[in-house]
This record gives sequence, C-alpha cells and structure tokens, in this order.
Amino acid sequence: MAAVPALKTSDIIFPALSTNFSETLSSLKRSALSISNRLNSITQDADFVCAVADAYKLPLVANERCGSWYIPPSRKAESAYFKSTDGHTGEWAFSLRRLNTQVLDIIGRNDGGMPDALLKTVPIWCCVLNRVLFPELTAHALYTPRQSISESEHSQIEARLDGFVQQLQNLNLEIAALRSKISKPLRPLWVTRESSLPPTPPSFPDFHPIVLCTASRRVRGGEVSEGGYIQGAGDDSEGWSCGLTPPLFWNNQSRLLATNEEDLPDVIEEFLKSTNGSTPSDVILIKPTSSLYVGSLQAATPDDFDTVISCGLDTSPATQSGKKPKHLDLKCRLGKLGSRDLRDELPKLEGFFMNMTDDPGRILVSCATGKDLSLGVALTILCLFSDDNGAISPKPLTRTIDKSFIRQRFSWITTSYPTANPARATLQSINSFLIRPFSSNSSGPPDLSTLQISPTPKPTPEPTSTFHLFLSLSGPWSTSRTLTSALPTSPSGTFTGTATFTPRPPSSPSFSHEYLYEESGTFTLPTGLKFPATKKYAYRYAPTTDTMSVFFVEEATKVPDPPVTGLFLDLQMKTTQGPGEEAGHERLAKLEAEELRFEGRESHLCGKDLYSARYRFGLAEKGWWEVRYDVKGPQKDYVSATRYER
Repeated sequence: MAAVPALKTSDIIFPALSTNFSETLSSLKRSALSISNRLNSITQDADFVCAVADAYKLPLVANERCGSWYIPPSRKAESAYFKSTDGHTGEWAFSLRRLNTQVLDIIGRNDGGMPDALLKTVPIWCCVLNRVLFPELTAHALYTPRQSISESEHSQIEARLDGFVQQLQNLNLEIAALRSKISKPLRPLWVTRESSLPPTPPSFPDFHPIVLCTASRRVRGGEVSEGGYIQGAGDDSEGWSCGLTPPLFWNNQSRLLATNEEDLPDVIEEFLKSTNGSTPSDVILIKPTSSLYVGSLQAATPDDFDTVISCGLDTSPATQSGKKPKHLDLKCRLGKLGSRDLRDELPKLEGFFMNMTDDPGRILVSCATGKDLSLGVALTILCLFSDDNGAISPKPLTRTIDKSFIRQRFSWITTSYPTANPARATLQSINSFLIRPFSSNSSGPPDLSTLQISPTPKPTPEPTSTFHLFLSLSGPWSTSRTLTSALPTSPSGTFTGTATFTPRPPSSPSFSHEYLYEESGTFTLPTGLKFPATKKYAYRYAPTTDTMSVFFVEEATKVPDPPVTGLFLDLQMKTTQGPGEEAGHERLAKLEAEELRFEGRESHLCGKDLYSARYRFGLAEKGWWEVRYDVKGPQKDYVSATRYER
C-alpha cells in the first residue's frame, strides 16, 4: 500500500469567517438581538410586571421612555415621563418640563401606583412633592435604595432638595388642587426579579406606595448564553423595531410572536401601512384657559374653532361647513429644522394677534404630531396674550418676560398635557423669541410703540454674588501647590505651573455658565526628581441655587471639550469681611476689591475617602484665590494647599 504523505497546514483551506473569531461573535450577538427575541423578552417582562401589580393590587403607570412596551394596554392606567438622565451622577434634578402631576390622580384613587423604575429621578420627584404638598409634616426624607446609591451621593442629592422645592413653588401651581388628589405623602419602594412578592396586598397607612418595578431580569453574561432573552429589550426601539410601536405590538401580539424573524420586517410594514404610520392625538385644552387647544394636523377639525394656527409646510385642513376661521400658517419643516424655522415664523404670530379687531375665540394650534411645534406656539400665546387667569385677548399685556415667567406658563401646558414632550430646540426658539426687545418686522401694521412687554435686562453681577466670583475666574492663573502626605506610600512635593479657565457652552441645562479648567506644570519630589503633571475639571455655575460646582471630566481622550463624568464638590459661597471692614451697605460699597473676600467650605465622601475643602477668594483686578483639601481615607492622609495668582 502506497504511503500517504503527511498533511500540511498549507493543504487545509479554512473559510475566511472561521478564522475571524470576532466577526463570528458579532454575528451571534446580532442573531441573539433579533426582533423576535426582543418581542418574546418583552412579553416575559410584561408578565412579571402584571404579576407585581396584582401582588400589590396597584394600577400600572408607563414611563413613556420605554415603559409602554411592558404593559398591555388593558392594564395601563396612566402615562408619565421621567427622564433617566435627570438622575445621572451630578445631574440630579426635579424636572420643571415634566411635572408628571397627572400621576397623582391615579395614586390618590388607588392608594399608590407603579411607574417605571428609576433609582433617583422618581425618589426626588416624590420627596419634592411631599415637601410642597404636605409642609405641615416636617419629616419628608429622601428615600433611595442604599444598595445602589452611596451615602455620599444620597447626601449630595439631599442638599439640593430645598432648591428644587423653591423652583416648583415659583411656578405658582394650584397647590390646593394637587393636594386634594392625595391624602398622604408618597414613598418609593423597589421591586426587581429578585424580590419576594407579598402573598396578599400589603397596607401602607402612613404613605402612598410608589412601587418602582424593574421589568427585566439581570443578564450577567451575554445574550447568546440567555436562550434568546434580552435585558431591557424595549429600550432604544428606534434602532430595532422597524417602526413598530407598543400599541401596534400589543394589538397584533399573537401574529408577531408567531412570525419568523425573516418575515417580521414585512409584517411590521404591513401594520404601519394599515394605520398610516401614526395615530393622531386628541385635541387638548390648555388650562386654565377655556379657549386654547393644541393637536395634530390629522386630528384638527377647524369647524369647531374661531382661530386656526398651523405649523407645517401643508396648509390647515379645509372646513366642512364653509366656516372661515381666522387662519395663520407658520411654515415649519419637521424635526429640528422646524424648531429652527419657528424663530423666523413667530413674528407673524405676534402681528396676527395684534391685527385682530375682535376676540380670537376658540383657538386651535396644530402641528404634525401635536406634541412639539404646536406646544411652542401655544406657549408663546400664553406668555404674550394671556392673563394670569388664562383669558386670551389680542391686546398686548404689560409684563416682564423672563425664563422664570416662561417656566410658569409652560407648567400650564405640562399639567394639561402630561405626555407632551416638546423638543429642547423648540423651547430654545421660544425663549430666544420671547426674551428680547420686540422687533419692528412683525406682520401687519400694529403700532409697536404701544407694546409694553420687554425682557428682563441681562443682570449685572453684584460684586457680592457667587456669579460675580465665577465670572472673575476666566483666563489664566499662575499656580503653586504644596502637597504634604503623612503616609510614606504617598508622595509629598510641590507643584508649579499654570491653570486656565476657558468658557464653553454649558453641558447641562441645570447650569448657566461653564469653564473647562486645565492645569499643567511640574511636580517636584523632596528628592529633587521632577516630572510633568496635568489635571482637568469642569467648573459650573447654577443660577437657581447660586452655587459653583466642580466636576470631573474625561481625561483619557484628547478631545478638546472632554465630557463631564461626575460631581467632585458643590460650593455655597459667603462673603467675609476684609481688613477694617465696617458693618452696613455704605461701607461695603466703598470697599476696595482687594479687601473683599469669599469663602466656601465643603466636605464629602469620594469612595471611602473624606475630602474637606476650603476655598478663599480675593477679587482684585490682580486677584488671588486659595484652595485647601484635607483628605483622610484607608490609603490617604494628606493636605493639598494651592495658591492661584494672576
């Protein structure tokens, strides 16, 4: 028998994909994240959500970020919109755009509710409402899950609550009406797949329970190892759903779950065509007015209105009865382009109203969705032509319009139309139009000299304000630092260099001004060894709390504007007396800038390390400031003292 030659590696031909393990894994992951796996996972999660609602005997409230995927329409009692980024580290906020007060009706009628699970946003919402609606009860603590929220973060959120309360009170809402909806304070409770459900519905005599239900079970490995189950399957649906919406899914659940993956896009397209891709929203009355309505172009019925304002490239639908209402077309495209168009179109609205010779009657404002441009136009009408009781007239009203006033009027919209969520670009266009001197290019011939509405002039910072201090930091500083460590494992030494505060657009709406702080120089050890050292922070100013804050930024990348990654410290500043200062305003006005001092102190935990910070400022033209950190922790025990000079 002839000998068979040994097989060589070069004799074996491998398919290209078999040698690319990364591509194989990517292919498997895409397969695991299929539409059919997502819909099956959503169904499993919805079964758990309904089981929790039955165990607590509570109605289901969908957080419209993605919560409607997990609630069958027959079980959905209400909608809310709690944005998760309101609770990101250092971004804690009580949203004045999304008050969600409609949830109070459900809570009051059912002694509790089940909105979507959020670790901080909903707890902040509960605590702020408790303090506003039940001021006679003094112990309104902030409740957060301690297994997920550190003591340091909890205390930093708690320190901001009084500011959030003041912001809500400034809206001048009908507190008595809101209080009448519920009989006791709100308290969040958390339920996950690991929780034990009560065998019988529990009673909570001292508070209304807000059960925050996490629908998905935790996936510790990849989706490939989970038998097709996907954690958070309904998230970011615009990237996988092919246009499928929660109502379309639940109305056609059986067929969708029975359809093969390769056929699902065609079946979804069939459903979309049968519904024209959207469901028109109802026409909504904006209270406390009795005459201003908003809605989508599809839902608009001009016959029922005396004045019709449409935002879009198409004209308003014709009336069926032959009635000819007062009519204005604001030519706006869809999306962000439409928000931009609104800035140029709003002067037409101003002239349209001022040219009216009689009462505008019932007003309809419509746009493609009924939830974006139309709300911006309605907000403009409320600010310019509505009195405090909601009566609308074409006669201009004498008042000052600033951001606080606009927020107060916007609260009328959010309480009347809770699910509306106008684009930030739309609201920015409205602010830009309203907070300015009225121009003379309005449509029509009204005498603008009679118009008394004017913006609040840009404030000149008081020399005793934190804002004045913040502005004075701009530009370069020479820097010298002494670092003294009590531990031999941590280096002592000195740093000399420069620090520059460069203004940049605020990276969060909670702050009006922001600097990128960049420090570079040389660190010298006691042995004489030198090496370069750099550091970056973001300094931010919050006008609502008159607070200066320092944030960490991403330093690993070389991007010119590194993003904020987390809060380092908040500073509440106070003025201190300079040399020989006397009490009273007259003496304060005569102070030389060099004599004026600011001081701020703050202590906080950073991991397991306690930072005690002290800031001292002098505000002379050739100024100075100092910062000292006393740091104690398991691996740290040092003092850092820095002097900055112009």
